[in-house]
Amino acid sequence: MKKICIPITAIPHLARQKLLIEELKKHFEVDLFQPKQINKSMEISALFYATEFNNYLANKNYDAVIIRGDRYEMLGLAMVAAYKGLKIIHIEGGDLSGVIDNKVRHAITHLSDYHFCTNEESHRRLINMGVPINKVWNYGSLDVEFASKVKFQRLKKGPYLLVIYHPIENEDENEIEKTLINFKKYTIIKIGSNMDYGRKYGEEEYSPEDYINLMRGAKCCIGNSSSLLKEASVLKVSVVNIGDRQYKRLKPKNVLTVPCKSDRIKLGIDFQLKNKYNIDKIYYQKNTSKKIVKKLKGLL
Repeated sequence: MKKICIPITAIPHLARQKLLIEELKKHFEVDLFQPKQINKSMEISALFYATEFNNYLANKNYDAVIIRGDRYEMLGLAMVAAYKGLKIIHIEGGDLSGVIDNKVRHAITHLSDYHFCTNEESHRRLINMGVPINKVWNYGSLDVEFASKVKFQRLKKGPYLLVIYHPIENEDENEIEKTLINFKKYTIIKIGSNMDYGRKYGEEEYSPEDYINLMRGAKCCIGNSSSLLKEASVLKVSVVNIGDRQYKRLKPKNVLTVPCKSDRIKLGIDFQLKNKYNIDKIYYQKNTSKKIVKKLKGLL
């Protein structure tokens, strides 16, 4: 049986890949690399995880490594796998977002052997970047597949706004705070952010399944998480996307993008509270996980 290693450097990503991991285990020996979490700057963390991964692989014999997304931790891991001669399977290549993520994602693309993108726009972009057409496939987003499978559960009573904002350079999260005081009839739920740039916004934490249901039940979702552009697209919820972190990412119809300025954020929320949306399938395909595994069975 072929052996596949899947690095997991952020716990929420593990749940969002659950369907893929379950399907892989039917046909492959699957090993999850889960290093201890550290709270350091991006460059220090990237070096730490690369070293940990190199040490982890020292006495193991894998046929392939699955690298997901554009997180800075994954670039060093992809480099280590490439130097060790492992086949690299990259998921979510070809997307565009903002900040430094594009550079990281494209670098991983050029280190990788096989590519599973999340939408047709990214599929075309990868081919234009020089990826051979017979090594790239669009089977949809694993995150969106996961969201579509989460059983509905109402977690909060009364109307609420869900905020998921990751602080970045040249934006002030206090602009969001100045906005939210105008919405006193709503409960405000602030999901804890990452600390990529040394700042944190929000404190609340939920399981991935509860997080999906919180998005589903919100009157409006606000912030700059990629989940608000991907997972929220199949939940019929309105979204206000703030600032530059996702400014180039393919956006479904339920998303309105505004600058990180309090007056513009308020206008965006007011507008989105009046709108209702249907499911947008630009990131969704049926049986994403099964399609990926079926293809991998023929490649490895």
